[in-house]
Amino acid sequence: MIDIGSIFPLYEIDLKASRFEIVEIPNEKKIFYSLCREALYAIAKYNSTSEKIVLLPAYTCDTLITPFKELGWTCYYYPVDLQLRIDVKESVRLYNMCHAALIVVHPYCGKDLSNEEINFLEAIHNRGCKIVVDLTQCIFSVQRLNCVDYYIGSYRKWFAIPDGGFLEPKDESEIFDTGLTNNEDFVSLQYDAMYLRGLYFLNGNEIVKDISRRLNKKAERMIDTNIIPHRMSLFSYRLLNAEDVQKNQSKRFANYKYLLDNLIKVNKCKIVCSNMYEVTSAPLYFMFYSENRSNLQKKLAEQHIYAPILWPVVYDEVLVDDTTKFIYENILAIPIDQRYDEKDMEKIVELIEKLS
Repeated sequence: MIDIGSIFPLYEIDLKASRFEIVEIPNEKKIFYSLCREALYAIAKYNSTSEKIVLLPAYTCDTLITPFKELGWTCYYYPVDLQLRIDVKESVRLYNMCHAALIVVHPYCGKDLSNEEINFLEAIHNRGCKIVVDLTQCIFSVQRLNCVDYYIGSYRKWFAIPDGGFLEPKDESEIFDTGLTNNEDFVSLQYDAMYLRGLYFLNGNEIVKDISRRLNKKAERMIDTNIIPHRMSLFSYRLLNAEDVQKNQSKRFANYKYLLDNLIKVNKCKIVCSNMYEVTSAPLYFMFYSENRSNLQKKLAEQHIYAPILWPVVYDEVLVDDTTKFIYENILAIPIDQRYDEKDMEKIVELIEKLS
């Protein structure tokens, strides 16, 4: 028995891989945090000497918003279109109104920023706005822009590791958190949840799966608020370095293309990015809009396919226009990661065709 989606499992072979010879996380241009939100918190804190106004994407995860709220920043939300590209005209208007000190940008669905988006960012950067690019949706992107001050991202969304995020500052003279401690309680809970999920995949015991799920939820609740930066655990860093990155990317591209080629024919599924030429790095998920999302998600879950909603609305102020509301109410994400192959994608397509 195997589920498609949900948290990554850990197996005995992973524990052996975690013991190979890295005795400490090296000092690199990247700063390795336990969580991506901690990296963002560090940026917000470092820049708190400026006027604390930030532009955030209206379509985003609450974990992107929370660091700024906890540090007393005023948040404005710029819209994106149905292809999840920045609404540049409205964003220019917002910037001219609020003169934000920072803007955070998501490249979504494995798509690098477009020329129009880059021109907008360069223009406001020249006027003194610092730019943060969150690569969590396209972690393998090699696009690096001169106008970007900080790149951040979450590794734990991509790999079977309990924790892991990064901050890559353009100006290496900027001093961020030093002497960080491990995120011990969170990592311990996630480790247990992932190991039990691995046992479930080996023995099919639903009780073990349920315990794994509850431990994972407990760990996630632990980090919802009161952000305190921690360093990435050495355990996760070793596992990350043992990953076959090329295989990971290849699997994701193949799975994405299979779903695209087959679901593009389904009338009730509007694919967020249907042009493969725009998918310049391996995507985190295959994302589409469904007219009957709740029912489809429920029916998929009954067949052990867990398609997450990215993201639930936690702060109502993100609902800035009808397009944003439509995105939040209709978007669904299909897992396409390295755990799965074409047979898994075939199963997904058959079910969506049947249920849509």
